[in-house]
Amino acid sequence: MSETLHDRIRKRLEELNLTPAAASLKADLSKEMLRKLLANPDAMPSGKSLTALANALEVSEQWLLSGGETTSAVKTDVRPASSTPPMRHEMSNDVPVRGTAAGSHLGGAFQITSDTIDFVRRPPALINVVNLYSLYVEGSSMEPQYSPGDLIFIHPDKPPRLGDAVVIQCQVDAEGHAEATIGILSRRSAEKVTIRKHNPPAEIDLPRETVVTIHKVLTNNELFGI
Repeated sequence: MSETLHDRIRKRLEELNLTPAAASLKADLSKEMLRKLLANPDAMPSGKSLTALANALEVSEQWLLSGGETTSAVKTDVRPASSTPPMRHEMSNDVPVRGTAAGSHLGGAFQITSDTIDFVRRPPALINVVNLYSLYVEGSSMEPQYSPGDLIFIHPDKPPRLGDAVVIQCQVDAEGHAEATIGILSRRSAEKVTIRKHNPPAEIDLPRETVVTIHKVLTNNELFGI
């Protein structure tokens, strides 16, 4: 079995003689963040949490995500000579923010609108994605994978697979109003779509006839082009 992100985190905790709580505090995250992450094999840290963890564990984000190199070669202050990330001002500020992605459904769910409430920088790996949009996460039901305030990028034209994080819009009344929520795509059938929440663990069945769209949330690997 190949080594996972969770395995690499545990390896660095042992090498640095850190507990999950100590590493979380060192990363300036909530004390329970890393314990919850390690307890859930399906969970992935958000972009900002990944950066904070890499710094705390004294490795690179790329090593945490994909491994491949020895930890001594991937300290966070070392960049491969062949890789020169673009400066922030060189990244196009053209990805529309369409709203906020509530962590609960239906209470607190949100409406994705065609109106842009903000623009954010486009990750270099997504330079050619035409219909890319973004949302800010609200609520805590997807922690530790997504925390309130996290920015997520959604690729509406990339077919989601079971196990992917998705944003699902559902019609809630006869007038066509839609609400949406974020979750892990668990099952699909002709009758219903099932998504999974992390905090607390739960599965939610959404009647298939009410589902308007199922859009894939891009992973850190996809954002960084790994």
